[in-house]
Amino acid sequence: MGKYNKYNLKNYKWAMVTGASSGIGKQFAIQLAKKGLNTVLIGRNTEALTEVADSIHKNSNSSVVIIGGDLVSDIDMIIDNTRKFNVNLLINCAGRGLYGDFVDYECDDYEKMIRLNIEVLTKLSYHYTKQMIQTQEGGIINIASVAGFLPMPHFSVYAATKAYVYNFSLALWAELKPSNIHVLCVAPGKTQTQFFERAKMDPGRKLMSPEKVVAGALKAYEKGSPLYIPGFGNKLVYQVVRRLFTDKFITNILEEYF
Repeated sequence: MGKYNKYNLKNYKWAMVTGASSGIGKQFAIQLAKKGLNTVLIGRNTEALTEVADSIHKNSNSSVVIIGGDLVSDIDMIIDNTRKFNVNLLINCAGRGLYGDFVDYECDDYEKMIRLNIEVLTKLSYHYTKQMIQTQEGGIINIASVAGFLPMPHFSVYAATKAYVYNFSLALWAELKPSNIHVLCVAPGKTQTQFFERAKMDPGRKLMSPEKVVAGALKAYEKGSPLYIPGFGNKLVYQVVRRLFTDKFITNILEEYF
């Protein structure tokens, strides 16, 4: 008999994925379904969610539920509509960014981003964590960013929201271990998604594929890791650059070249 792995994703029945219509969220939905999990897909674009669901049905026997809505304005409705499912794996992928000088955008734009990247993620984590504590089983995967490790001129608010996700996730990881709830923070760098178009930013070259990011994240989850940083260069930023140089030095370099 093989050794029991409490981090085995096949132990879970229902996974809820926000931002599931494209990119990293879409890949989480597809790859989790291949592992046998049923999925609840959350997003504003119901047509795109339906395409994801069709893809899942072609490649697995997993059940798929689609809930269309704006996570910022419809979060209570979304939570109410998932109460019938035993969601024991939460994937917080939904997020947005804005690139440019701080005063280039309206304050309302930043408030909406903060609500989605921080408030929604926190509220969903709170709600489903309470459910998981009752069953003493479950997991959360939060998508941060390598930008959250650094003070980022021209990306200041977005980077700050991802710093929150990083610190919040690792704190929850330590806090929830006694309840058999595992929390993983994923901090990708530039990835082939619609993020850069929406952020009004040129991504440049050498983008990672969302398929590889998610495959690596799921492997890291099943190993019980609290943090997964895909890509050698991104790991270098976290493990070396932050330790060798001061924040002042890093910020000045980023202001000039980023």
